[in-house]
Amino acid sequence: MSGLWRFVRGGGRARMLGSVLLGTGTVLASVGLLAVSGALISEAALEPESLLVLLPLITSVRLFGLSRAALRYAERLVSHDLTFRLLGGVRAQALDHLARVAPAALIGARGGDLLMRVRSDVDELQGVYLRLFAPALVAALVALVTLGLLWRVSPPLALVTAGLYAVAGVLLPAMVVRAAAPAGQAQNAARAELGAATLEALHGLPDLLTGGGRPAAERHFGRLLSALEAAEVRRARVTGPANAAREALGGLGLVAALVLVGQGVAAGTTPGPLLAAAALGLLASFEAVGNLGSAWATYSALRAAADRVEGLRTLPPAVQDLPGAAGVPADLTLRFEAVTFRYPGRDDVLRGLNFTLAPGERVALVGPSGAGKSTVLALALRFWDPSGGHVSLGGVDLRALALADLRACFAWAPQQAEVFDGTLRENLLLADREAADADLTALLTDLGLDTLLSRLPGGLDGWVGEFGARLSAGERARLSAARALLRPAPILLLDEPTAHLDPANARRLLRAVERRAGGQAALLVTHQPDLLGAGWRVVQLAGPVPRARQADLSPPG
Repeated sequence: MSGLWRFVRGGGRARMLGSVLLGTGTVLASVGLLAVSGALISEAALEPESLLVLLPLITSVRLFGLSRAALRYAERLVSHDLTFRLLGGVRAQALDHLARVAPAALIGARGGDLLMRVRSDVDELQGVYLRLFAPALVAALVALVTLGLLWRVSPPLALVTAGLYAVAGVLLPAMVVRAAAPAGQAQNAARAELGAATLEALHGLPDLLTGGGRPAAERHFGRLLSALEAAEVRRARVTGPANAAREALGGLGLVAALVLVGQGVAAGTTPGPLLAAAALGLLASFEAVGNLGSAWATYSALRAAADRVEGLRTLPPAVQDLPGAAGVPADLTLRFEAVTFRYPGRDDVLRGLNFTLAPGERVALVGPSGAGKSTVLALALRFWDPSGGHVSLGGVDLRALALADLRACFAWAPQQAEVFDGTLRENLLLADREAADADLTALLTDLGLDTLLSRLPGGLDGWVGEFGARLSAGERARLSAARALLRPAPILLLDEPTAHLDPANARRLLRAVERRAGGQAALLVTHQPDLLGAGWRVVQLAGPVPRARQADLSPPG
């Protein structure tokens, strides 16, 4: 329970109190409506001498009928506003934490699973307040008020009703929680796996259709749907009897009222209209108490969703700001000194690496795949900390600098460029919101993307598709390089920007980088050192034990 409560307590006490009181008022208005209606019908059946006798009851029926609708509307408004605020806060916290721990802590994580946690599991948590906590509090208040009124009519009926409330509101939910736990956990796991598999299948749909993977995918989805169906059936086998028990308990309360109050009416000690009022009012009060059994059948599924979201919010960061983190120094010389690094569970990727990137300098990292070239960029951005040695900026160890200030010094074009589902302009303006269309067009032309501008309907307003589906791999890489060049940062990091380009377009991109980088320092990862101009200094990484050397290479021809 305490694990679920942490997702509720941030909603604000005033809103929570208002929601519970409005919900209580709604149910009590229903109780009053049925009770007064029963009394009105009974009183009318006794043929009073004047209709004025019935006027208070008639007015009360109208009052309870109107107030019930108004209170229900207000309760839904307040409770849903509270719920959306809670979900928004939880989702914002999860995304904020992901931004802090990425990318190191997310290595090996499935994108579909992360999406399901941030979206579906967080959405599922709306039931924590709407289906568990608020109904339980409303039921307790309604039960207290109803028992107090029944005690004045018939103390024995109040005692019997208290027992029925205890069964419906405490014993039955406890039994349902216990019986539905395996089904709820299985249902949550099946939904999460189904959502993740669906997203992954959509991303790889062309390969599935053309590579013969469709039958295997269909069998996999069949197994997932069967598991989800089985879990839902198991939970329905619990909620079905719980709903039946709710109706039976309400019926028992009605019978008890008819018997116990009826005895008083027969003896002449209780007014006749109170018989119908007590019976119908008691029956209406089970609207609050009787639904707790089926509602708490969702407890295990909600707990599983909460655990998945909490697991996301508590991922340990690979790096974090140290107490008293300093700002960036004026000197922006980047130095790697005897740097050793290994990923968890693997051998050294870098060992004893030494090189310097001075302000305005051009350095290219070359070497075989697996030599640690991209890792060097990750260490510069402080996605990881070195296992040994030091990476410093202006002589200050990166670990002593504030992460946000440090990363603001870099404009990064990653090897796997993230292209968002939007227009070409929107993807470029991520780097510089103030860039003019003329500047964007000139930059794209320099990078050889003038053909893309003419090919996309609308040019800069052309839709690039989800993950840049309408772009080739080379176009996505150049778009990533364009964003890096637009970003006003003193150090430019480029990870294999020419990997998907022919030699002519690769040289065009590198010339644009040299021309547009201006006073920026540039650190380039490449497998094609023969395309570099004379202004680049090459640092060679050879295998698992890097060695650094300096060389000047002239362009061919």
